[in-house]
Amino acid sequence: MNRRRFTAALLAAGTVALTGCAGDDEWNPEIDGDTPALSPGEGATVTVSATDIGGFTFQPPPDGITIGWTPSERSVSPPPDSGEDSAPPRWFWSRRTDVTVEVPIGVAEAAAPGEYQYGVTVLPDDDSEREVRDAFEITVSDD
Repeated sequence: MNRRRFTAALLAAGTVALTGCAGDDEWNPEIDGDTPALSPGEGATVTVSATDIGGFTFQPPPDGITIGWTPSERSVSPPPDSGEDSAPPRWFWSRRTDVTVEVPIGVAEAAAPGEYQYGVTVLPDDDSEREVRDAFEITVSDD
């Protein structure tokens, strides 16, 4: 009888441990971002939404594109629980959540017509080495 209880307890503990690992391996956030069409010298506010994340940052923009990520320019909902004031900033939440970020994007007067991209990186939590990156088109057209 003791062997059965021991074996059952061992199997239950192993199942719980494996379930925890499987859940982490299945982290698959969804990221969606606006794809503006602008002329040189123009700007627009873009919205990026991401589901089931614990961390968010923009990737450095390409030459000719600016992203306004200072506190007075951006809107982050829900507000992050912590972050790093870097360029670009990094924001973290204490548990995974769905996040919406709005920032102004500008195109330099001297930007050549073509396709540019702005990118984001999301993380499952603030100390994870796992990340998902995505990029969204900015079409710069002739005046």
